[in-house]
Amino acid sequence: MTSKKCIALYSGGLDSILVVKMMQDQSIDVVPVCFCSPFFGMDALQDPEPFKELHRSRYGIDVHPVDFSHEIIRIISDPKHGYGKNLNPCIDCKIGMFKKAGELMKALDASFVVTGEVLGQRPMSQRRDAMNLIIKETGLKDVLLRPLCAKHLPPTLPEREGLVRRELLGDIAGRGRKVQIELAKKYGISPDALPTPAGGCLLTYGQIADKVRSTFKRFQPCLPSPADVMLDTIGRKFILDDKTVLVVSRDEEENKKLSRLVFPGNVFMKIADVPGPLCIIRGDDSGGSYEKAAGICLRYGKARGKSGHTAVYGPDPLTMTGTVSAPVLDDDCCQALQIDMNT
Repeated sequence: MTSKKCIALYSGGLDSILVVKMMQDQSIDVVPVCFCSPFFGMDALQDPEPFKELHRSRYGIDVHPVDFSHEIIRIISDPKHGYGKNLNPCIDCKIGMFKKAGELMKALDASFVVTGEVLGQRPMSQRRDAMNLIIKETGLKDVLLRPLCAKHLPPTLPEREGLVRRELLGDIAGRGRKVQIELAKKYGISPDALPTPAGGCLLTYGQIADKVRSTFKRFQPCLPSPADVMLDTIGRKFILDDKTVLVVSRDEEENKKLSRLVFPGNVFMKIADVPGPLCIIRGDDSGGSYEKAAGICLRYGKARGKSGHTAVYGPDPLTMTGTVSAPVLDDDCCQALQIDMNT
C-alpha cells in the first residue's frame, strides 16, 4: 500500500466526524464522501453548498456529497438480506455504499475505506456477524477499516503494513456515547458544536415506509424515480387515481421543503386568495384529478369548507398560472384518498 489516502463514509454525525479526525491525526489524506438520497442526507442532496460550508467551517472537513438515490431505490425493490422493522434494508444499503466507495477508492487512488461504525451500536447492521457479512460482500475485504472499534476487530491491511497505527485506534463497543464525546473534546470540538443525533434513515419510520410501499406497488413491474419517492417523505399523501398523487404540506416548514422539489412532472398548487398549504401533484389531469386536488388543498387551508375559491397551479412555486375551481370536499372523501391517516 503506497497511497496515504482513504475514502471516509461521512454522514455528518459525530462518529463519522471522529474517524475523519483520527485519520487526519495520522497524516492520512481523507476524502469524506456523504451518500445522499431522499431517505437520508436529503439536505445535502437538495442544496449541497450550505451543507458543505457548515461542515467546513464547523469541523474543518471538506465533504463531497454523492447522489445514492438510484442505488437505494434498486436496493429497496429486492434486498438480499431483507428489511429491518419497516422498509429499511440496512445491510444491503451498507453493502451498496461500500461497493460505491470501493469504486471511488480506485478512481481517486486511495488505499482503503474508513467508516464510523461501532460494534454493537445498531441492532441490524452493526452486529459482528453483519459486519463480517458486509466485508465479505463488498469486495473490500482487507481494506475496510472501522477506526472507532478497530481493536475489537482483526487488523486490516493498512494497519499491518504500518500505514495506520493500530495503537491509536479505538476500542469502542455498544451504544454509549461517552467515549465519543471525550474524543470530540480531544479534537477541539466544543459541546455546542456537537451534532445532534439525527433521526436516521426515513425508511425506519412506519408512516413513511407505508407511503414508499404504495409508490413501489403503483409502479410495478418498473421502479419509481427519485422524484416519485421524494414525495413520500414530506406532508400528507393522497392517491387521486392510478396515475396521479397529491402531497399537501402540513406547516410552513414543509411549504419550504416542498417548494424545493422542482422536478419534471411535479405540478405545484395552492389556493389563490387565502393562506394555506403548498401542494404538489404528480401525474396527469385525466378524470378531473386537478379539481380533486384543489378540493383537498382547500380542505387543509384557511378557507376550509367555504365555496367559491380557486386554486392556481404550475411547474414551480413562482410560476402558477393555471387555474381550477376548488370544490368543497367532505372529510370522508379526503380521508378515503389519503394513505397516511395519522399524519
